[in-house]
Amino acid sequence: MADKKIRSVAKTFSWRLFIFIYWVIFGYIYTGTFVGAGILGVGSIVPLFFYYFHERIWNTIKWGTN
Repeated sequence: MADKKIRSVAKTFSWRLFIFIYWVIFGYIYTGTFVGAGILGVGSIVPLFFYYFHERIWNTIKWGTN
């Protein structure tokens, strides 16, 4: 049973939201500045596109499903 495209998009954005928050918090703690935190936060958004396509490709693979 494969996810619909809209579900993959929702999963992608929710996952990236968690990662964005993590990197902003980590960036602020590590650098002590909002600039450093912002750079890490924005950098965490780029993989969003890779994750979406990764999910779509895995939905075409039948291995490991019932």
